[in-house]
Amino acid sequence: MKKLLYVAFIAIVGICLVSCEKGQKEFYLSDLQGEWVEDGTTHHVRFTTEAADEPNYFWGCEWGVDDIEYEDLVYHGNGWFKYNLNEKNLLEVHMMDYGWADIPKQYIMVTLTKSKMTFYPKDFKKEKKNFTKL
Repeated sequence: MKKLLYVAFIAIVGICLVSCEKGQKEFYLSDLQGEWVEDGTTHHVRFTTEAADEPNYFWGCEWGVDDIEYEDLVYHGNGWFKYNLNEKNLLEVHMMDYGWADIPKQYIMVTLTKSKMTFYPKDFKKEKKNFTKL
């Protein structure tokens, strides 16, 4: 009987440990879309609802208020990117004015709510960036 209780106790503890993963599990595209500002900076990012030319990708752009305004960006040129949110993975494919190169950037989403967002570049967990939605 003692062995049975011991085994049951170990099983319950094991189940509790497995089910207690930290962090947000679900991220919604509707929470991501909109304009964000990086905390403590003038770095703005806008995730639009405009579909890109690839399935499941949308257009986004980024700018710094000190150097350029959103209205000054060349449409789908420098400062623009296509993005896809798949579970916790955010992929941005950055564009250039003359189409010479597309630059992919991968991020891991930590937090995404209607007002706060935190992510980090894949493989650089200590470089977290925090944003607040405008």
